[in-house]
Formats: sequence, C-alpha cells, structure tokens
Amino acid sequence: MAYYRLLCMLSWLLLLCFVFPATAGIIKNGNTAVQCLEKERRALLQFKRGIQVDRCGLLSSWGDHEGLHRDCCQWEGVRCSNQTGHVVVLHLRGVQTNALNDRCLKGTVGASLLDLKYLRHLDLSFNNFLRQSIPGFIGSLTNLKHLSLSNANFKGEIPHQLGNLSRLRSLDLNCRSELIPHDRPYVKSLWWLSHLTLLNDINLSGIDLSNVTDWFHIVNNLPYLSVLRMSECQLSVTYPPSLSYVNSSTTLSVISLSSNDFTNHIFDWLFSLSGINTTLVHLDLSYCLIWGIIPTNFGGMSSLSYLDLRLNMLVGPIPSSIWDMPNLSYLSLSWNALDGSISFPDEISSHTLTHLDLSGNSFQVSPTLLKSLGHLCNIRELALSSQNLPFEFSAIMQSLSACALHTLESLDLSNNMVWGSIPDMISSFSSLRELLLYGNQLNGTISPAIGQLSKLEQLDLSSNTLSDTLSQHHLSNLSRLRTLYLSENSALVVNVSDNWIPPFQLDSLTLGSCKLGPHFPKWLQTQTKFSWLDISNAGISGTIPASFWESLPSNLQLLDMSRNSLYGTLPEVSITFDFLPRINLSTNHFSGAVPSFLVNASMLYLDNNMFSKLIPFLCPKAKTNITFLDLSNNMISEKLPDCWTYFDQLTSLYLDNNNLSGNLPASIGELKNLQALHLRNNKLSGEISMPLENCSALVILDLAVNSLSGYVPRSIGNSLRNLGVLILRSNNFVGGLPSSLCELSRLQILDLSSNHISGTIPTCIRKLTAMSNTTNLLPVIGKAGIYDSSDSAKLMWKRAEQSFSNSLGLVKSIDISSNMLEGQIPSGISLLTGLFSLDFSKNNLSGSIPPKIGELTSLEMLDLSNNRLSGKIPVSLANVSSLAILDLSNNKLGGRIPIGTQLQSFNASAYMGNPGLCGDPLPKCPGDVPPDSAMDVDVTQHESSDIFPGLYISVVLGFIVGFWGVCGTLVIKTSWRHAYFRFFDNMKDRLYVAVNLIKIKVLRYFKASCSVLSCLARTVHIDIV
Repeated sequence: MAYYRLLCMLSWLLLLCFVFPATAGIIKNGNTAVQCLEKERRALLQFKRGIQVDRCGLLSSWGDHEGLHRDCCQWEGVRCSNQTGHVVVLHLRGVQTNALNDRCLKGTVGASLLDLKYLRHLDLSFNNFLRQSIPGFIGSLTNLKHLSLSNANFKGEIPHQLGNLSRLRSLDLNCRSELIPHDRPYVKSLWWLSHLTLLNDINLSGIDLSNVTDWFHIVNNLPYLSVLRMSECQLSVTYPPSLSYVNSSTTLSVISLSSNDFTNHIFDWLFSLSGINTTLVHLDLSYCLIWGIIPTNFGGMSSLSYLDLRLNMLVGPIPSSIWDMPNLSYLSLSWNALDGSISFPDEISSHTLTHLDLSGNSFQVSPTLLKSLGHLCNIRELALSSQNLPFEFSAIMQSLSACALHTLESLDLSNNMVWGSIPDMISSFSSLRELLLYGNQLNGTISPAIGQLSKLEQLDLSSNTLSDTLSQHHLSNLSRLRTLYLSENSALVVNVSDNWIPPFQLDSLTLGSCKLGPHFPKWLQTQTKFSWLDISNAGISGTIPASFWESLPSNLQLLDMSRNSLYGTLPEVSITFDFLPRINLSTNHFSGAVPSFLVNASMLYLDNNMFSKLIPFLCPKAKTNITFLDLSNNMISEKLPDCWTYFDQLTSLYLDNNNLSGNLPASIGELKNLQALHLRNNKLSGEISMPLENCSALVILDLAVNSLSGYVPRSIGNSLRNLGVLILRSNNFVGGLPSSLCELSRLQILDLSSNHISGTIPTCIRKLTAMSNTTNLLPVIGKAGIYDSSDSAKLMWKRAEQSFSNSLGLVKSIDISSNMLEGQIPSGISLLTGLFSLDFSKNNLSGSIPPKIGELTSLEMLDLSNNRLSGKIPVSLANVSSLAILDLSNNKLGGRIPIGTQLQSFNASAYMGNPGLCGDPLPKCPGDVPPDSAMDVDVTQHESSDIFPGLYISVVLGFIVGFWGVCGTLVIKTSWRHAYFRFFDNMKDRLYVAVNLIKIKVLRYFKASCSVLSCLARTVHIDIV
C-alpha cells in the first residue's frame, strides 16, 4: 500500500516537472493564460507591412523572431483574451497633431485585419492613412464594441457596411482637424446608423453630411445614445414636418452640433426630446447661424451645466429664466446680436456659474452693471469684450472684489472704452491667470502691484495710451508669465537694468511702438522659448548680439524688428525651424550679405536696408518654402542669380529699387506660383519673352525703369492670362503692340509709356473687359502679410508717381505715352467705361478723338497732348464731370470748345497748340457777339415782351379764381356761410379755454412756493373773477 502511495506521489511530481515549465512559459505577469494564435499574429505582421513610417515607434515591439517579440499578445497596442488567446484589442492611437507629417503611423490599412474576427476594440486615430477610403471590410468585424478612426486622413464615402456592427457602443469618425475640409469623408445616407441600436457615443464631426436630411429621425431612434457629436458636418437646415419622439433617447447627456447651418428649428427638436431637461449636461450649438430669441425653455433644464450659443444671430434680451438653471457653470452667448441690459439676479451669488462670456453683443450698458458684477461670487472666467463699456478700470475691479476676489482667474475686457490706470488693488486678485485689456482707453499708469500676481500667465495691455515706465519691479515675481503684449502704447517706456534676468520664459512678447531702446535689451537674450516676438518701432539702435541669433528658438513663428535703427551684418548661424516663421527686419540699416538661414522663413521682409549681396541666400542647397520675399530698396549691385528653381513656392517677389544687372535668368520661369513680380528701377537688360512665359500665375508684373529691350512678348495674352497689372514703363521695348494683349481680359492697369513702341493701337483694345467696370477684380495674392496688407504697385497717377496698396484693385488705367504710335485712336476705347486715367500723349496719333469718349464717365485724367489729332473736340466730353486733369495741347484740333462747366474750368494751356480751337477758355470764336451788344438788348427785350404778358395774365386769373372760389361760395350758399362763421366762433371759445387752463397751471406752480393761506386766497380770487 505504501509502495503504491509512493508511486502516485512520484507520478505527480513528474507531471508537475513537465507541466510547470510549459505553463511558466505561457503565463506572463499573471494576466495571459495562452499565447496569441499564429493566424492572428501573421495578420498583424501583414498589417505592419502596410505601414511605411512609424514615427512614434508604436510597432517597434512587433517582431517575427524568437522570444517575447514573437508572442503578439505582448506587443504594444495589442491585447488578447485570457481564455482563448484571440486578439480582442488593437489600440494604435497616434499623437494628436494637425500636421499630417507629424503623425505616428503613415501607410495603408490592409485586409489582413479581417482575420481578427474576435476584435472588440479598434483605435487607429491620429495617424496618416494617405487619403485611403475607410475599408468596408471593417463592417465584418461584428464583435467590435469600440471603433475609432478619427483624424486618420481617410477620404471618400463612409462605407454602409459599418451598419453591420450591431454590438457597437462607441463610434468615432471625427475628422475636424483634417487639413482639407472640402475633401473630407462624406455620407449620402445615415440609415445604416439606425441598425446600431446599442450605440451610446457617436462622433461624426467634420464628416460631410450635406446630403443627409434624416439625421433627426435616426438620432431619435437610438434609445441608449448618450453622447452625440456632429459638429461642422454641413447638416441640413430642413426640420422634418413630422417627427416621431416615441423611441427618442432619454439618456442624451452631451450634444455638440456646432458649426452647422441650423435655424431656430433646432430648438424645436431639442426641447421635444423626452427627458432632456433632466439628462442633458453639455450643449454646444455655437456657430450655427441660429436666429431669433433665446427660448425661455432653458430655465427648465435642471441638469445642464455647459451651454454654448456663441457666434449665432440671436436677438433680444437674455431671458431671466436662463439664470434658473441650478447647475449651470459654463455660459457663452458671445458674438450674437443680443440687446437689453446686462443684469444678474441677487440669487446668482450662490450660483454655480464659473464661466461667463457675453462679448460682442449690443447690450445697453448702464452703471447698474457694475453693481451686478459684484454678485458673481463663483466666477472664474469673465469675458465682456467689445461691449463699449465706459467704466474706469478701478471701478470694475472694485465691483468684482466684492465677491470674486479669490476666484477670478480670467478677465477679458478688451475692445471697450475702459479708461484709467492699473490700480494697486489688482494684486488682491491672487488667482488671476489672464488679464486682457487690449484696445481700450487706458491712459494712466501701471501699478507695480501687478507684479504680485504670481499665477499670471497672460497679460495684454496693447493698443492703449498708457503712460508709465515699466521696470523689473512690475515683472520680477511673474514666474508663470507666458504671454506679454504691450505694443501700441507709444508713451510706455520699458526700462530694466542691464543685469536683470527675468523669472519667466515667454511664449509671446510684443513691445512694438513702445520705448524699448536705445540699445538692444540684454534681458531679451535670456528668452529662448518664444514663438512670437515683436519689437518693431521701439527706438532700438546699434547692433544685435550674435548670441541672440544663435539662440533663436526652433518654434519661432514671428519675428518683427522693423522700423528701428539697427545696423551691422547678420551672422550665418546653423538653425532650423519647426514651423515656417514670418520674419520682418525691414526699415533698418542692416548691411552685407543676406544670411542663408533666413531661407527657412515663409515670409521674409528685408526691404529698406543696406544689404549688398544675395549669394548664398538666393542659391540654397535645397528647395525652400518661402512664399513672400521683399528685398526692395537695398544696395544690391550684382547680377540676378539663376537659382530660382529652389523658390518654387514664391507668390510675391520684390527686388525693386536696387542695382541689379544682367538678363532675367531662365530659372525664373520655374516660379509657377508667382503672382507678383516687382523688379522696377534696376539695370536689367535683355529680352523678357522666354523667362516669363511659364509664369502663368502672374497677376502683377512691374519691370519699369530698366534697360530691357526687344519686343513686348507676342504671346503675353496667351501665357499670362491672369495679368491684372502690367507695367513696362521706361525701358527700350520696340516693335508694335501684340494683338494678344487684348486677350488679357483681367487687365486693369496697363503702362507701356516711355519706350520705343511703334505701329498702331490694336482695335481689339475694347476686349480689355476688366476696365469696363469700376469694381475690384484683382485676386488676393498669396497669404496675408504680417501687417495684413494687400499687394502694391507704383503708378504714374495724375502726372506724379504714387504708390497704391489697398486701393490698387480699384484703379483702372492705360498709359502708352511717349512712344512712336501712329494711326487713329480706336473707337472701342469708349467701351472701357471703368477707366480712371487714359494717357496717349507724346505719340504720332492722327485722326479724330472718338466721338463717344464722353461715355468714359469715371475718367479723372485724359492726356492726348503732343499728337496729330484733328477734328473737333467731341461734345460728349463735356459730360465727364469727374475729369480733373485734361490735356489736349499741341494737336491739330479745331472748332469751338464744347460748352460745359467742366471743359471751361481748365486752364487755357490744356488747349494750347491747336490753332483752330476757339471758345472759352481760349479766345472767342469768329462771329461771337459781346454780351452787351444791341442784339443782346433786343433779344432781352424780346424775351421780356414774351414773358411779362403771360405773367400778368396768370396773376389776374389766379386772384379771380382764388378769391371768388371761396368768397363767392359763402355769398351764394347760406348753410356754408353759417358753418364758416360757427367754426371761427368755436375756435375763439377753445382758445379762451386753453389760455385759462395754462393760467391755472402756472398759478399752481407758484402755489408750491407760497404759503397755504395766501395761495388759497389767490385761487379764490381768481375763481370769483
């Protein structure tokens, strides 16, 4: 017996020796009972092969070799079932960023995922799947409960097969952060969504649902739906005429439908949902074009804590019921058209409201608002910008201190009429993180007590009239400060000691138009993390230390040092930027070569300096992303480099007012995106045909004041069809005007003056249709500049060179003066009715002035002088009332100058050199009779003899009809006569009564200042009388 017992024990020991190692090899950290299945492991590896880039290392643990890397259940982002070993979770969520190239995974989703049939959780969000359509086979993964493909760069139609995922609880297809909104995924019908009856969380934000009109019905029939997010979906504004609420969800707690095109019908749907008053916690209907008044029904929403109705078209006052919501903590009604007064009930002091934004409305502001602010006891964030608040800043802070002294974290009073100083009591608001007061009328000082706000992160006092000296005492304790905006305070002086080291590292700093100089501030060199720095027009002179350039942060987005007196050369530093910054160093005295590190900018302003060399800047080693480059008004004296292949993103190029020489390089034709080219006032030579014919996007071409030669390009109208401004003035062009010039239907400004162009003016000039109206047809060129200004050009305007910028698109002008043109002026010129200026002077034109030239009713300048024009001045010209400058001198015109106040207002010099012309303001024409001659007397007498008899007859007839028409009737008609006199008797009585009533009122007024007895006596006396 003992032998058998011993044998059994040995058997168990042997069994444990074999089983335990095998089990130990499988169990890992006590949470995996079995290894992943080979088929599913191969499916995951096949998925990995479709990924081209793994920027974040999400798949770095996925391997096909021995050890832990072979068991897919141990791979990052993969989880398996403890019982079956099947893969149930695939979580490969990337890093949230808008830049596609910065996302973690880049590649495609392969069909191998079909082998993961037991998958319950799939998250591929925030990756880059290269505009691939969402795979329809995902609808076959019927065990899925959670599906997230948000912001993964998918495109195309959302597959209806997703309706097969009947167990799905959460669906996230959000693509709002995608870079191309018009090419986002779309849905033609949402009926497949109605099959997902277990859904409690939907996010379709950014999906194009413009063709979907039944979303009301579908949402209403999802009984477990708790979270609905469909923002920026282009949802239909049509409200269904018949909508059933029988199965409508009673569990909706979050509704986010912002950035759609709803009307006020959205409120009808909202308040018809059963149980919505007690379940809804979060409601976002911002930017939905909702019009009308705010419904009073909101007062019954007992559970609502977040309400965002900003950026709509709501009108009327804020309903008092809005304050009846007991759990409301966030309320934004900004940027609507609400009116009425702003007032809060006394009970709001115990309210849960922590965030309130009423900015950008039309509320009536009264002093009672200051008292109401004292009731906001729990407020953390308060925004009342753009409300024309006329209060002193210290009075506002005094009111807020009554209740929100220790709770207020953010205060936005920007763009109002708030005035005064920053008071000492500001330090009492110990929780303040943001103080935004830009665009007001602050005209006092800044208390050093502001430096005690140890939690302050953002301070914006820009665009005021503060007058003070800001020292380190104002800033020394602001260790959390990240944003400091003080620009546009011309009387504000920043004066800190040279050895001061700030306790903060700023993200953004603007001190433009403050007094920061005279030397470059040393404390700025300690700031190495800023993305935005503006010290323009700050009175700084001298050189910039090389250490400043060497420590420029890689996250730089804007650097503006313009309009100072900085000088010296810029060093060559080795730096790359994460973004493409905008850099403005214009209007200084920088000299030497343009450093090559600046090619990393997107917009570069270097104009009005003393730079002299373009190499190596203009010949970089790789392609750049510069879109705007301004090197005008420098001292560059060299040939234009032939390296433009590296600048194929350029849209605007300014190199005017330098000493550039040589021909236009061939590579300039590589600038396919170039819209504005300014090369005027240089020493360029050669022909322009070949280099420019490929620049098909050109809108503005200014090559004036050079030594360019050859013909005006024959194919200019075919290759440069987008031209709106063409300026080739003061060159050496020869030959005739090409007929293709007439194909430039968008041309608004044509200046070919001071060349050697011969031949005739093409009769097809009438086809320049952009000059036939006065509207601005020039497109927006490139991106907005640092100062948000449009492109500019210099024109000869009213015989003086003037620069046009914002109004450039409104100018319509033709100047072909100082050439050798001959022949007649085409009659079609009169069709260009939008012309403001027309100059054909100093040519050899002949024939007559077009008779319909007076149809150019917008014309302000007309110069046809120094030609061989003959015939009469057209009578229609006298009707051009806008004409300010006229010169027809030195022609062969004859006849009388047409009579009209406009033509007679010009000096005689406008008509000189035309021997046949006569009439005011020139000497009178032959046969003209002086005004005081006998003929005029006879005419006057004749006219008088014609006028006065008629006048006498009219007066007599008028008297007879008027007098006897009234009086004769009263004589003949007895009843009318009695009524007439009765009317005047009644009027006499009424007048008598009215006078006595006025007398009594006056006496009652004096009664207040008299004794009771004397006044009573007077009154009795009057009554007796």
